[in-house]
Amino acid sequence: MHNKKSNRIISVLSCLLLGIVTAAAGFLFLRLRGSVVVKPDQVEMFSREVVAYRQDDDAWAADQLGGSRFTMQSSGCLVTCIASAVSMETGTEVTPGALNKIFSENQVYDSEGNIQWAMIEKIEGYSADVFQEVSETEIAQCLAFGHYPIVRVRMHGFGNVHYVLIVGIEDGEYICMDSLGNGLTRLSRYWNRVYAVRVVSAK
Repeated sequence: MHNKKSNRIISVLSCLLLGIVTAAAGFLFLRLRGSVVVKPDQVEMFSREVVAYRQDDDAWAADQLGGSRFTMQSSGCLVTCIASAVSMETGTEVTPGALNKIFSENQVYDSEGNIQWAMIEKIEGYSADVFQEVSETEIAQCLAFGHYPIVRVRMHGFGNVHYVLIVGIEDGEYICMDSLGNGLTRLSRYWNRVYAVRVVSAK
């Protein structure tokens, strides 16, 4: 009788464990769906000094994204990456606060604070490239031509959607500016998984 009860408990625990593992696997599958693992072919590539900004800098943290309810601090990772890229390409400082003002005045954001890429093209001196596929070749070519790819990742590899700016290659890994971190980090922090690639340039 005791053995039957023990076997029943073991069976129930096994089913629960199997259910937890299955749920976890399903969660990861959904989170990682659509991503591509990218690693550079080159070992080193840095073209110039990196300009790094934080989206939660007190100077612009409370600024709204257009007419939306979202602020630079809560949702400004993408515009902060663009500001960094534009500053490096032009050699002229364009802060996230200044760029957010330009974008807001030119209706770049929708009502939810999302960037409408086609609207950037209408701003004099700016261009935006939206890549249809995530490709190591495209990322490498962007860096080689002095452009900086903005890549969509997930925090800690499987968390919330986030954007970081690839600024170079070091020791065979992509190096990124993360607007929520101090200093530079590696793409491997996000499991080298990229969901989308964008490049914004300015003359």
